[in-house]
Amino acid sequence: MRRQTPAQQRFLTDIHRLLSTLLLRDVADPRLFNISITRVESPGSQMVDVWVYRANEEDQKGCIQSLERITPFLEHALRRALPKRRLPKLRFKWDSAFEKSGDVLMLLKKLEES
Repeated sequence: MRRQTPAQQRFLTDIHRLLSTLLLRDVADPRLFNISITRVESPGSQMVDVWVYRANEEDQKGCIQSLERITPFLEHALRRALPKRRLPKLRFKWDSAFEKSGDVLMLLKKLEES
């Protein structure tokens, strides 16, 4: 990932915060309950990758499809909230690295106990 300016980092943080609030407050889809946005990255100026995770989720594809279905609603809400002339498109991805971090914590706890 390329280095970002402080303004770009603030912009991505604003997107993260607003999307989290929208998913918590305005989305009633039961497939999206307890979903977390783990990170937001911008590989270019036209696209923003939104990494999501939900504990004990077997249906990752269904969750991503549900997010893609409501993407126009989320993009519209972001356009209204952020003072930018052009907003990048949202692309949702499943964050499997988040699961691995939990495994590392479990290993550290086991080492600490022994």
